Amino acid sequence: MLQRTVIELRSELELAHHERQRQVQDALAASHNEIQQVRATVMSLRDALEQSRMERDAALKTATAGATAEITQLRETVSVLRTELERVTREQAEAMQLAGTAHRSEVVQLHETIRALRDVLEARQA
Repeated sequence: MLQRTVIELRSELELAHHERQRQVQDALAASHNEIQQVRATVMSLRDALEQSRMERDAALKTATAGATAEITQLRETVSVLRTELERVTREQAEAMQLAGTAHRSEVVQLHETIRALRDVLEARQA
């Protein structure tokens, strides 16, 4: 009877030992699965972050290219307008000079006409 009790206790002890080993294995498997899920989540987040960075960089490059193109276009416009302003200023200066010359010529001609008419009047009165 003592032997039977020892055998039963040993059997129960082995069952308890196997049950604990199964529980440990289950806990290890669950931990391993959780670690794998966390790693997958980390990889997914890294990929999303990298994608976000690439999209931000692409948007920045696009904005920079657009701004650069606009600046270039504005500089060209400024250059064209400056050239046009210089041309108009030069033309106005030439027109003013021609008007001044024409005015002086007309004044000289009027003075000559006055002198000629004065000579004619003096000749008639003489």
